[in-house]
Amino acid sequence: MALKENLNAIKQGLSTEEQFLEGMIKSERFFKKYKWTLVSGVVIVALLGVGYAITDTLKTKHLRTANQAYRAVLANPDDAVALKTLKESSSVLYGTHAAQVALNANEQEALEAILVLDVDVLLRDLASYQLNGTSEGLLSNLGALQRGYLLLKEGKTEAAKVEFAAISLSSPLQNVVKNLEHFQGE
Repeated sequence: MALKENLNAIKQGLSTEEQFLEGMIKSERFFKKYKWTLVSGVVIVALLGVGYAITDTLKTKHLRTANQAYRAVLANPDDAVALKTLKESSSVLYGTHAAQVALNANEQEALEAILVLDVDVLLRDLASYQLNGTSEGLLSNLGALQRGYLLLKEGKTEAAKVEFAAISLSSPLQNVVKNLEHFQGE
């Protein structure tokens, strides 16, 4: 009986080894068949990783340069080198700084320059309002909202609706307008 069990154990062991060798042979065939595809895939993934790392490093360096230049401009507004660096590294941040200086100084030429710079729409709208006393963007909508609200408080509902109609439908103030029209300013 022990001999039969030993033979069965040996057969089972050989069967396991055969399966292991068979699996190795199959994987070797698979690797030989798809070797270039697998190597190409690994190379592409590695190149993408390196490309992402380089891009991220360059963006971080660019951001640091812009921030350092902006800090230098804030510390010394007459620093021409820092202003030039800021303009080259971040036109939006440069435009924001120029808008802040122009709005504080209320200089006509500087305010006109803001209108062509790459700045936020609200800053451009503020400069336009400061120059002309009129606005075509958010400030005009806000002015119409304020006038309409005052008319509602006075009980002039129809005149208020006319003011509210002047506010563009895409304005973020439309929700406020709808609420005021619904409650009629009460």
